[in-house]
Amino acid sequence: MAKSLNLISKINSSFEIKYFEILVKSYYTCLSLKKYSKDWEEKTFSSHIVSLMKECEFAKKYHFTITKEEELEDYEIDNGLKSPKKANPIDIRFHNIWMNERLDYNIEAKNISASQWKKTIGSKVNASSQQKEYITEGINRFLTGHFKNKNGCMLGYIVNGSAKDVITKINNKIESQKDKSEIIFFNNLYSEQHKMFQSNHTERNLKHLFFDFVN
Repeated sequence: MAKSLNLISKINSSFEIKYFEILVKSYYTCLSLKKYSKDWEEKTFSSHIVSLMKECEFAKKYHFTITKEEELEDYEIDNGLKSPKKANPIDIRFHNIWMNERLDYNIEAKNISASQWKKTIGSKVNASSQQKEYITEGINRFLTGHFKNKNGCMLGYIVNGSAKDVITKINNKIESQKDKSEIIFFNNLYSEQHKMFQSNHTERNLKHLFFDFVN
């Protein structure tokens, strides 16, 4: 008997809660280890977080496969209709099998700053460009781009300023580029009292997590 779309949706929601728990637990492990630097690039943060998630007992308990920089399924590339150079990998991906059904959850991560600052080596970080990229190369990919049919969420690595300031700056750009109704808002407290945010769009509702690496 074919599995109903409603049942699969409920299972996906159940697994999403587990994915978030693994992600948040690993973030707090990262903070306790203090090996990170706010100078890190986005891919370095993701690689470090994934390495910690793979060692998370909760992830091992549910036999989750966790990968980084994985190319997503693309019909046009698979059938020679588009160059593989145009592939867009997702930053973090969870895999699990339920009753022979593969469940995937995709996380697109971005470094994000509230204002311009200098790294230790002296290079300047353009905060406005990061905020814009969070929308154009992050949110929009889940709405109309490469990730539009994929389960997943946005993840912001805060490397300058506070979460409140960062979200305000992103929302200012959303209002100017899109519509006020699509701004990011606080949704609820998640595991270990970590805040979960959300933005609502015509295409879908999208969850957002922010990890503070300023200190």
